[in-house]
Amino acid sequence: MARTLVECLKLFNRKERYWLIRNALGQSGEELNLSSSFRHRLSNEIGVDIPAGAWWAIDYHIDWLFGALVLDGTTDIDWAAPLENPVVSHSAEPPLRLIRGTHEDFDLIIAFDRTIVLIEAKGVTSWGNDQVKSKHQRLREWQDHSHRLRTDKTRSADPLQIIVVFASPNKPAKLDELDWPTFVNGNGRAPLFFALDFSQAPDSFCVPERCDADGFATKKGDSWKIQRVKRPRLRVP
Repeated sequence: MARTLVECLKLFNRKERYWLIRNALGQSGEELNLSSSFRHRLSNEIGVDIPAGAWWAIDYHIDWLFGALVLDGTTDIDWAAPLENPVVSHSAEPPLRLIRGTHEDFDLIIAFDRTIVLIEAKGVTSWGNDQVKSKHQRLREWQDHSHRLRTDKTRSADPLQIIVVFASPNKPAKLDELDWPTFVNGNGRAPLFFALDFSQAPDSFCVPERCDADGFATKKGDSWKIQRVKRPRLRVP
């Protein structure tokens, strides 16, 4: 029997934080499901119903995602057989390849049936163009080069739906407009938005900051002090 999409994603999910959370919050032998309120809110934002048993993982590496998509729909594979790793850019030395061997990830991944939801989140820190462009570039590379990773063991699968979501207390501002791959959000639309709820957070967070004896910030850090950072202004869910 051919592997399902979720089965393939599970095979790569060795992130310690995920398994620690499963151990801490789940019942032994049972799946740890997303909360109904989270699913309902996210479903409303993306226009797709997320089932109660949807699989999820955190800090899911982009290399793992690509690997799972290669296995998607396979019935058998020679695990020891090398697969081509296409060069995607000659601007660096050594040239950049599709599988990077880095920890670049999406903060939360949710999968069910033939749908993957990729969520990138920001809380107190702000969105930056460089990070967003990097995720965008990786997905563009998959669109342009993934056909070279396919094997003759891969069957023709049903269409795959990939939804990219930005999650933060407020919508990202001043991000460059990017040409997202056509498989993202159905037609290459920009990432959708999901409002992170910080209403249970303290009014302000504490931040240890290195400074000199007069309290001025410095990397040398002969001294340190506690700075207060206000929690993000919230959009009502």
